[in-house]
Amino acid sequence: MPDLPTAVFVEVPATPGSVQVLRNVVAGVAARLDMTIDQIEEVRLAVTEAASLLLDEAEATVLRMTIGRDAEALDVTLSSDGEADPWPSERALASWPWLVVKGLTDEIRAERRDGEGPSISFTKRRERVTR
Repeated sequence: MPDLPTAVFVEVPATPGSVQVLRNVVAGVAARLDMTIDQIEEVRLAVTEAASLLLDEAEATVLRMTIGRDAEALDVTLSSDGEADPWPSERALASWPWLVVKGLTDEIRAERRDGEGPSISFTKRRERVTR
C-alpha cells in the first residue's frame, strides 16, 4: 500500500468554484489507493454531487472534506458550516445529487452532529484488479 496518511482534511470556501479542489484531492487519494479509473471518476463525481447538495441546502461560508482510508475503502465526509433545518430534508433525500451519490457509492449517510452544519458521508470500497 502506498505510504499515505490514514486521513486527509481539506477546507475551502463554500463556492461552486471551490468544489474542483475537493474533486482533485479525492481523486488523488483514490489513485494512490490503486482504485480503478472508473472508481476514481465515481468518487470524484460523488464529491461533486454531495458538495452541490450542501451548497443548495444551506447558506454556508465553508465546505470541509475529510477522507479516511484503509486498504479496502475510502470514507469521505463533506460538511458545511451552514444551517439546514431540517437536515436531511425530504427534498434533499429525493434530489438528483443525492440519488447520484447513492448510485455511485457503497454507503451514504446524511448527518448533523451537535453544533455543526449538515454533512454527507459515503463509503466507496476498492475493487480488486488483477494485473
